[in-house]
Amino acid sequence: MIATIGVLENNPEFAYGTKAWSDLQQRTQRQPVDILVLNELPFGMWLASSHEFDESAWSQSLETKQEAISHLEDFSATNIVGSVPMQTSEGLRVNAGFSWSKQTGLVIHHHKQHLPHGPGYWETTWTEPGPQAFETFELAGLKVGFMVCTDIMFPEHARQYGRENVDLIVCPRATPPLDAAMFHAALTMAATVSGCYVASSNRGYTDSLGFSYEGAGIIVSPRAIPVATTNPQDPYVVVQIDTETVRAKQARYPIDVC
Repeated sequence: MIATIGVLENNPEFAYGTKAWSDLQQRTQRQPVDILVLNELPFGMWLASSHEFDESAWSQSLETKQEAISHLEDFSATNIVGSVPMQTSEGLRVNAGFSWSKQTGLVIHHHKQHLPHGPGYWETTWTEPGPQAFETFELAGLKVGFMVCTDIMFPEHARQYGRENVDLIVCPRATPPLDAAMFHAALTMAATVSGCYVASSNRGYTDSLGFSYEGAGIIVSPRAIPVATTNPQDPYVVVQIDTETVRAKQARYPIDVC
């Protein structure tokens, strides 16, 4: 099975009606994909930059998300994945990994489990680990699993995905400057221990509050080789992936080691 995957470094205040939205719309029209990977919580401001919870900011984030989701068909992508803020039926605020297509609408597959709590990333103030974690699902003929940002620092989850014959791990991120090398190492290790392709999009640039993000979206092959990386001049890249490469790697070291 062959599929095309797109990753990006995204504007930090990406939302429906913004220039960043129309820019990505044009890029996907030029290079349509089977799966478009958005960054972590892409729609609107990064809430976790604030140490104190603000109910109105949370509500605004939910509204911005809802408006964006209702216009995702603007992009030339059969399927779109990313993460969104949401409140579960139990009342938990979570950072939820989603997929979207015209046929299914929004489907939640994962709640971010590993939440940092420090300057610029006061995530436990805003969300908590939810009950839905590291499920696998089908998209574009691929078996897919989520690891949202800091989840990627825990390679035991990637190894489990490899044992479940997952083809693609998607990792939406919102990481700061100077952290690209650390996260790229973690993404490469995830590919190494799983035999999966790993596709990660990130926030980029500086937002209106002065918070900066690294960019540097990346796709890593099952052989742990980076095959495409974004930069400010080329913020959207597309790679064709082949599940035969995944099956071959998952039959070999180190995935075959108990």
